[in-house]
Amino acid sequence: MQKILICDSDELFRCNLRSALKSEDFYIQEASRPGEAVKYVLNEVFDVIVFCLQSDDTNGIQIFSAIRTIDYKLPVIVITDINEPLSSVSSIIHESFRLFQKPVDCNEIEEAIREAVKVKADNK
Repeated sequence: MQKILICDSDELFRCNLRSALKSEDFYIQEASRPGEAVKYVLNEVFDVIVFCLQSDDTNGIQIFSAIRTIDYKLPVIVITDINEPLSSVSSIIHESFRLFQKPVDCNEIEEAIREAVKVKADNK
């Protein structure tokens, strides 16, 4: 069973994505804050993380870098609603498995998760 971590402060988004993934054989762990996601990554092994860069209490780019330091090969699907030029998040673009800008279709995220799980399994 593949383990997926969904980190987003938007509870409705997490619920919708969890529902979209219900038919798959995934174990879903949710985090509402990036710092919480780091704690999970330190203590558990995940196959994919869906990570939103926005947070009221922390810098999402720094947290993304911390996750990368913990497990560089872990596929991270990044979601952002930053309306800045993409050059401001260019390092994230190059190190993420996929980058989506909100609003995002849960079906597209689900497809990216399946692809990331396959890539990770092929690289073991």
